[in-house]
Amino acid sequence: MVTRPVLVGLVVASVLLGAGCNSNKPKSAPTGLPLAPSSAAPSLGPGTADERDALVAYRGMWSAFVEAAKTSDPEAPDLRKYASDQALKLISGSLYADRSNQQVTKGQLLTDPKVTALKPTDVPAEATIVDCVNDEKWLKYKASGELVNDVSGGKHRTTATVKRTADGWKVASFILREKGTC
Repeated sequence: MVTRPVLVGLVVASVLLGAGCNSNKPKSAPTGLPLAPSSAAPSLGPGTADERDALVAYRGMWSAFVEAAKTSDPEAPDLRKYASDQALKLISGSLYADRSNQQVTKGQLLTDPKVTALKPTDVPAEATIVDCVNDEKWLKYKASGELVNDVSGGKHRTTATVKRTADGWKVASFILREKGTC
C-alpha cells in the first residue's frame, strides 16, 4: 500500500521543523478541519479587523496551496502572498517533491479556522489560529491520471501563527497533526 500524499509529508515536515526550533513558543502547522467548533479552541468572535485579516491570510494560504497543487507549482505567486517563513518552506517543499515525482493533488480541502489569540492585544502583530483541516477529498494523482494510493485522508488538527508584515498578514508557521486528531 502506498503512503498518504501531501498532508502526510506536511505532517512529518512540520513535526521535524517544530522539533528543531529553539523557541519556547508553540509552533503552528496545517492540520485538520474541525467540522464543529471545538471548545478547546474558542474563537475571539466576529471582532476585530486584525482577526479578520489574519483569517483571510490563513484561508488564502490554503486556497493558494490547493490551486498550486493542481499542477505542483512551488513558484505559484499566491503562495508568497499569504505564506512566509516555515509555512512557505513546508508548502513549497511539498510541491517540489510532487513535481519531482510527477504527481498532482486535486479535489476539495476543507477548513474552518478560528482565531484563538491576538498578541499584543492593543495593536496585534500576531494571531494564533486553530483549525481542523479535512483532506478526505483532496487526493494525489499520478501524471497518468490514476490515484497514487487508496489511503483516505482525514481530519488534522492544525495550529498556525499568522504575523503582520510590511506586506500585510501572512502565515509564518503551522503544525499539521496526523489524521484523526480532530
